[in-house]
Amino acid sequence: MVSTTPTQQLQDLNDSQRQAVTHEGPPLLVIAGAGSGKTRVLTRRIAWLVEQRKVHPGSILAITFTNKAAAEMRERVQEMIGNRARLMWVATFHSACVRILRQEADKLDLKSSFTIYDAADSKRLMTLVIRALDLDPKRYQPNAVLNWISNAKNQLRGPQAAREAAVNALEEAYADCYVEYQRRLRQANAMDFDDLIMSTVMLFRANPQVRELWRRRFRHVLVDEYQDTNHAQYALIHELCADSAGVLESAEPRVPAAELVVVGDADQSIYAFRGANIANILDFEKDFPDAQVVMLEQNYRSTQNILSAANAVIGHNSGRKPKRLWTDAGAGSVLVGYVSEDEHGEARFVADEIDRLTDAEQVRPGEVAIFYRTNAQSRVFEETFIRVGLPYRVVGGVRFYERKEIKDALAYLRILANPDDAVSMRRILNVPKRGIGDRADACIEALSQRDGITFWDALQQADQAPGLASRSLKAINGFVALVQRLQSMVAADERVDVVLEELLVASGYLASLEDSEDPQDQTRLENLAELVAVAREFVEDPQPGPSVDPDET
Repeated sequence: MVSTTPTQQLQDLNDSQRQAVTHEGPPLLVIAGAGSGKTRVLTRRIAWLVEQRKVHPGSILAITFTNKAAAEMRERVQEMIGNRARLMWVATFHSACVRILRQEADKLDLKSSFTIYDAADSKRLMTLVIRALDLDPKRYQPNAVLNWISNAKNQLRGPQAAREAAVNALEEAYADCYVEYQRRLRQANAMDFDDLIMSTVMLFRANPQVRELWRRRFRHVLVDEYQDTNHAQYALIHELCADSAGVLESAEPRVPAAELVVVGDADQSIYAFRGANIANILDFEKDFPDAQVVMLEQNYRSTQNILSAANAVIGHNSGRKPKRLWTDAGAGSVLVGYVSEDEHGEARFVADEIDRLTDAEQVRPGEVAIFYRTNAQSRVFEETFIRVGLPYRVVGGVRFYERKEIKDALAYLRILANPDDAVSMRRILNVPKRGIGDRADACIEALSQRDGITFWDALQQADQAPGLASRSLKAINGFVALVQRLQSMVAADERVDVVLEELLVASGYLASLEDSEDPQDQTRLENLAELVAVAREFVEDPQPGPSVDPDET
């Protein structure tokens, strides 16, 4: 059996970290600044509970936000306490709720073998729901409806409550979809991801004895990244840990609240678009009046100059807990601020600075990182680096001109310049969706092959295509009319940026993104706006763009 001494468990910890690890009693909020060693605190605390306070590992619930973080925490704890770590629950909110629900499925009239639908499953089911309710699939897109339902579930609003909260006809239709979607999920003995947490909270609220059973099970609850919790996750923690958890019908005394430790940092809350509520961490001391707070302010990752700059910037946030990160790693290099007249000057400065570093200080390009706020901002840097011959790689993303929405828009422009470009034509024939599916595409291709004409010519003669449905013919005729109108703008020497803006609007491409509730679609809109800006720059200063010759990149 692996065992560690108190000295070993507290070694290498600063005073604040030790205080968090050894804390006993009331709820504890650990404000953990970036790079302050919060993972070390969480793992050492679990080891301390088991080794020094003789807590049974099975009574520990540690919640993280990703499976990767859970696996890392479990591995670190196992290194300290051995196989006993297997008895504790280290899980994401969703996986912890799955385990609870499988044991309590009968209370929800479900079989314990219920299926969990992923995003693709949910989208397929919602497509069927929209069709069954005879809704226009262009107006009621599955992803948009599902995002609305997800937000409702994260607020613990069931179908009926969501319908009552609907503020317009669109939301009323969404609520109807919600009702039918849930009916079909239950019929299939299935849940989606958002159901897992909402159903667990509802289970506890409707069944005090069941809630009490799990409160007795988990005597020590630890939550990582508390600033990123949404309302449903917040409610789940309260059901397990708060004193005001309801009244039992029996005379059996309620078990005291579990020992709760949450770790987070309001300064690092960036997931509001996913439903995260920063008030959960800011109001922790109101929710738990006897709570204590430990601040982890010593940073082990950066130099003081970097931390001082970060402190100065974040200090402008209102409503935050005062916190100043510091380090004993020294001041480090002085930060350089450069203000350019435009993004091109900025990119040139960065390229020149990289050249200087690689020439004078033997720094390899791969040791240089460039951070930018939005995906669209990478474009000017990419073009500059290609032009000056600097090798680069976009990490965790796709190069600007390789992004789907950019390639779609460029395909539209290509067919205006060259309507015989069948690859580009077929790429955007049904983008955005306009009712021209694979079967219609095949019918047009058959006509093209039969008569020896181009795909574009076949589209213009679509009424002669064998087997083409009248509905598809109507959609194709609308597409042909759109292309011909845009071609007339090109023939009239209209500016390319004006043509691009018009095709994005007239094709419905922008509307399809604007109507979507997928957060990624907002980024796609920004990328398209950047592409229009590129076209405008070209009109005003027609310099040659980045070379596409592989020998020059």
